[in-house]
Amino acid sequence: MNTVSVDVAHYVRRLSVLEGERKRGWESHWRALSRHFLPRRARFLDSGARTNEGDARNYLQDGIGIMALRILANGMQSGLTSPARPWFSLTLRDQDLAKTGEAKLWLHDTYGKMMSVFAKSNFYDQIHILYSELACFGTAAVIIEEDARTLVRFRTLTVGEYSLDAGADGRVDTLYRRIRMTPRQVLQAWPESCPDVVRHKAESDAAEWVTLLHAVEPNGAFRRGSMRGIERPWRSVYVMLEGAGREVLEDGGCYEFPALCPRWMVTASDIYGASPAMDALGDCRQLQKITEDARLALELEVRPPLLVSAPTDARLNISPGAVNRVYAATQGGATVTPLYQARANLQGAERTRAELREQIQRHFHNDLFLMISEADKRMTATEVAERNGEKMLMLGPVLDRLRSELFQPLIERVYGMMDRAGMIARPPDYLAGRDLKVEFISILAQAQKQAGITAISRLAAFAAQVMPMYPEIVDKINFDEALDLWADMEGAPPSLLRSDEELEARRVLRRVRPQGNDSPADPAPGNKDSPADPAPGNRASPAAPAS
Repeated sequence: MNTVSVDVAHYVRRLSVLEGERKRGWESHWRALSRHFLPRRARFLDSGARTNEGDARNYLQDGIGIMALRILANGMQSGLTSPARPWFSLTLRDQDLAKTGEAKLWLHDTYGKMMSVFAKSNFYDQIHILYSELACFGTAAVIIEEDARTLVRFRTLTVGEYSLDAGADGRVDTLYRRIRMTPRQVLQAWPESCPDVVRHKAESDAAEWVTLLHAVEPNGAFRRGSMRGIERPWRSVYVMLEGAGREVLEDGGCYEFPALCPRWMVTASDIYGASPAMDALGDCRQLQKITEDARLALELEVRPPLLVSAPTDARLNISPGAVNRVYAATQGGATVTPLYQARANLQGAERTRAELREQIQRHFHNDLFLMISEADKRMTATEVAERNGEKMLMLGPVLDRLRSELFQPLIERVYGMMDRAGMIARPPDYLAGRDLKVEFISILAQAQKQAGITAISRLAAFAAQVMPMYPEIVDKINFDEALDLWADMEGAPPSLLRSDEELEARRVLRRVRPQGNDSPADPAPGNKDSPADPAPGNRASPAAPAS
């Protein structure tokens, strides 16, 4: 570790500036969102919030906001990054090279290894938390760290812990965050640079928390090709915020920006994003008020305040079940009578509540994600698929933003970490330096492609109808290309289709062989050329996946 060039004052000063900007425009809104949709999230550490002491009470009269957000997060998890099915694939920008047999095998092998890394890590549970943060607060952040056992480890943050900044292109390239750790955790993470005072607290099992600053920003001292951490594209620094010394625990760097910071929707040059919960907040507040008033009206109707004869005078209490003591003579000698009789219009209140609940669910696209379960049972599978595709168009802009701000940098970061760890097989020589391309084949991504699949199906059906009258039409359609496009849109494994070279060889042999002979057999599985793992230091991998 090199700490000589660390300007601690710069990081502390910039932390204050970024947190001030966040407070001025967003924090009050986030607090209201947290109370109505995610009561156990949000930690505003710079404002005195204490770790592990979040308010577990739920003040809501109606919890539809919590349930609607949960449905959206669950739907995004199953529709975008389900662990039970493929959700991305690797290809090349040069589509002609991507269709060669060796390239297909290498791409499929690399894809399988990346999926294995995701499965062994904590990716799927952390990405689900990220979807909840994103739908509620409009901005989410997850750190991708190195792990000795699983290679990668994901850590999803919550609003209030971090502050962001963006570059001239509008992309988030800076993250400052406060971290609360126990002395024992600090000693485990930085055994060599841990300050003595923290070391002593850890050894004595002191029950307290230590506050750190983690700053990640573009590195002004970046040198291309350098192996030194402090000369990588991004600078990553950990600093103690407690104590007069401001000790530096770690001064390093990253080859890729280690934080994924997607935003649901961004207005102009804003740093933080807007969310469905922000749109639903007014309806949710109104729902809480109407629900509380309806409950109070019902209590007043069932347990009205009473007048009771008594020799003393007091102020009237109109709370449900309250007892008001008055002079018996003023009430004609009555012993106990209702102060007034409430007539609550509970049916009208329930209709208003139902409308608000439905509107909140629409804000969170619950009708989209519950469409299959609520679909008319008489609909065919094709009708359901087409309807699904139409509804997915509503999420088109959001999915496009997630591709550029979440999934593309995710694949780039994990691919780079695997490549540096020697886990990526040596590609064919003609692929060296070629740009990889990531394609997303999740359920939601496939729904967006449904229009293309439907067009191919209709074209093929129309051709089949016309062919008996006009056989020459078969020469017009490139069925090989149609099958390739169909397989690509459906996300079928590339090994199912033969490469153009293999296909041409089979057709040539079929033409020259006598009619009736069997077609050439496929080579034995053991004879197929597959990419071998390279020897350490002898690698020539393609460039990292690019958007």
